[in-house]
Amino acid sequence: MAGGSDGTMAPMGKPARFVAGMLVQEALQAGEPVVEAFRRLGLKCVDRRGEVCVAAEVETLADAARYHGIRLETILERLNAIPVPRP
Repeated sequence: MAGGSDGTMAPMGKPARFVAGMLVQEALQAGEPVVEAFRRLGLKCVDRRGEVCVAAEVETLADAARYHGIRLETILERLNAIPVPRP
């Protein structure tokens, strides 16, 4: 990943939409592709009924990585690889 460990740059040197200090809840607002990426990574932030974990309101992506034993860089790379929806 280009950029520092703070997650401010996405692949190809583009500004990252998802960064280490972003709240999980804020990331989830980007839609279903983020929910699916979290599920594939083993993060159960949203259950099958669509209910969001209460920690998502206060937990950052960096916190989620640490608590779930997943490399932060892996989470940021996957999220920032999601195509930006066109208006």
